[in-house]
Amino acid sequence: MAISTRQTEGFTMPELEYLAQSESITIVPLHRMDRVELVRGVVGPFRPPQKTEVPLWLAVMLKRTNRCRIVAPKWLAFEHLRDLCRREEQPDAMFTRLPVHYLEIAHMLLTHAEDDLVEPQGIRRLLQDLREVRQSKTHEGLRMLNSQQLQMDNLSAAEINEIRPLFRHSFDMLRQLDVLASATEESQQQSQFAENSYSQMDDAFGADYTH
Repeated sequence: MAISTRQTEGFTMPELEYLAQSESITIVPLHRMDRVELVRGVVGPFRPPQKTEVPLWLAVMLKRTNRCRIVAPKWLAFEHLRDLCRREEQPDAMFTRLPVHYLEIAHMLLTHAEDDLVEPQGIRRLLQDLREVRQSKTHEGLRMLNSQQLQMDNLSAAEINEIRPLFRHSFDMLRQLDVLASATEESQQQSQFAENSYSQMDDAFGADYTH
């Protein structure tokens, strides 16, 4: 199956945010509302102060019209992000499991629902720190790249998108080098075989001449 240029070169941040908008998030409605029929199902009815889950795009729309308060995900809490940063900074630490669209979700909530977050400025700083630490680890992983496997579990969509072009070109080059190395090894084996054959022929002819 053919691979499109977009799949190999990556997506823009707005495109990734568009993909993240279908993720579920918890809200507290501020007004009574009937059920809403969506393509992927029905949400509601909305009865304050009962919490309910809705797609992120709907939560943002209701927030903009002052019809809800968005409940921040636990992973976006200041204390939790601080602990994540500390864990990620440990030597040989693996990538922490986070939502696949955590950067996009965090950006949208900080943009549209900052007043629903505790210590939003601190959250921004910790997200930047977390991103830089994880970027450093992905770059280190690319330096350890081999032609058979690159394993970096728990990368988010944005993090994969960032390294996709570099990874594709590097992996292609490594495969080419691997093919070249295999061809060189085969050529050396053929040369050694020919040399051994000629040596055996010389020995045989030499033995004939002595009789």
